[in-house]
Amino acid sequence: MMKKAPQLSFTVLTIFIILVLGTMANAQERKKICNQRHIPLAKNGLCVESECQAKCVERHGTNGKGTCYGTKEKNDVTCFCGTPC
Repeated sequence: MMKKAPQLSFTVLTIFIILVLGTMANAQERKKICNQRHIPLAKNGLCVESECQAKCVERHGTNGKGTCYGTKEKNDVTCFCGTPC
C-alpha cells in the first residue's frame, strides 16, 4: 500500500505539469501579432504610442494592435501594426 501513494502523487504531479505547460504555451501564442506592418508616422520620425495605436485601429478595426519600436536617441522609432493571431 505504501508504494502506491508515491506513484499516485507522481502521476498527479505529472498531469498537473503537462496541463500548466499547455496553458502557458496557449497564452504565449495568443500574444503573437500577425499581419504586422510598418506604419509611416509624422515627418519628425518619432512614434507616439497613442497615435500608433489609433492608426492601427483605423486600418484593422478594433482588433488592431499598434506598438512603437526602436530607440528615441537615434530618432528611428517606428510604429508596427498588426492583429492578434
